[in-house]
Order: sequence, then structure tokens, then C-alpha cells
Amino acid sequence: MLDPARYDAITFDCYGTLIDWDTGVANAFGPWAVKTGFAGSIADLVERFARHQRERQIVRPALNYRDVIRQAFEGAAGDLGGFVPDEDLAAFSRSVGAWPCFPDTIDALRNLKARGFHLGVVSNVDNASFEDTHKRLGGMIDTVVTAETVGAYKPDLKMFEALFSALAARGIARKRILHVAQSRFHDVAPGNELGLDVVWIDRQHGRPGKGITIPSDARPLIRFDSLETMVDSLNRNSRGLDV
Repeated sequence: MLDPARYDAITFDCYGTLIDWDTGVANAFGPWAVKTGFAGSIADLVERFARHQRERQIVRPALNYRDVIRQAFEGAAGDLGGFVPDEDLAAFSRSVGAWPCFPDTIDALRNLKARGFHLGVVSNVDNASFEDTHKRLGGMIDTVVTAETVGAYKPDLKMFEALFSALAARGIARKRILHVAQSRFHDVAPGNELGLDVVWIDRQHGRPGKGITIPSDARPLIRFDSLETMVDSLNRNSRGLDV
């Protein structure tokens, strides 16, 4: 059961959970594919991009996220016989703030904030890109932890330890945090290791392809198909869809 009385803060993975990064990335790739006559499929390109992104996120010291996605785009296109001019790489690296919200994101955040929850984000992103995204989110996030600030990328536990420290400074204990995420690899698995309650929002449910998803068998506290159904569950204090 998802009991709202157990939590003071609800924190989120951002890209993939609040922001539709599959659509954002695919849309950013589209003009380049048409301009250069890329013969491959956008779906395959997105899947390759996810692999290259993960490879670059484990580099130490950590690369800035704009460099990560620039290199991942170039590597993914190269795998499939494409070439990306520098101006297209630069444009893509700056595109994060233009990636769209999921249709239920703003209403969900508004509902949760109205109920008095402290809202947080822990995200594998750079500060400048998240500033642009935060405008799309209506400025509703109270606590932000980024990869650039921490110098690591999820699933590195340092990201969550930084979140716990930031919320502790606000008087919010770890046991009073509910984390919400699409990626079982990046969020559910490390959350389980740290004893954090994690809700899985299965954003790939009913969508074609694998998207920017790394497989994982990590089991969440509970699963929903959308933020809307999660918020409904909190509002009703009732059971959602168990995995």
C-alpha cells in the first residue's frame, strides 16, 4: 500500500519520468537524419544512443552531461553508418531543456505540492540543462541534485547520498522520502541497496521499442503506468499495480 502519511518528500528521476526523453531525443535526431540522408531507423539510433550514454557516464572524472550526450550521439550514429556534423552535435547537446514533459507531469506535481509534499529531483544532468527544464516544470522543484554538482552519475550511490544530505538539511529523514522513477537500473536498484522506498513508473508500457532504457530486474515498492495513477493512489490511500 502507498500510504501518503509515511512521507514528507517525494523525489523524482527527471528525464524519463517527468520529461519524455525518448520523444525529446528522437525529435532532436529527426532533422539531422533528414538533412544527412541517414539510412537507419530513429528507434535503432535511440537504442544505440542509450548504450553510448551509459559508457560515457562511467568515465572518471565525470563528463559534463552535455559532453556525454554529444559523444553518445556521435558514437550511435557512427555505429549505424551515419556522420554528425559539429553544428548538429552542438545543437543536440543544448537540446535537453527543450525535451517535453509527459502529459501528466505538471498536474501530478501541482497536486503533490498542493498536498504539502516537499518535491525533489535527483538527475543525471548538468546544471544549465536542468535550469531550462525546471522552467518547463513550472519551477515546482524544491530540492535539486544533479550529476554535475555531485561529480557522478546514477546508479552511483553518491547521487542518492547527496539527495539524503540535501533533504536532511531541510529536516527530512531518509525514511520519510518516497522516490519515483522510470529506470529500474538507475534508480530502483540503488534505492533498494540504500533502503529507499522507490515507485517504478513504467513509462515504456504500451510504447514501441526499448527507448533509452537499460534492463534491470530490480523490484520497486510498487509499479504504476503513469504519474497520474500514482497520484490517484496517494489520494485514495489505496493499492496500485503490484509488480
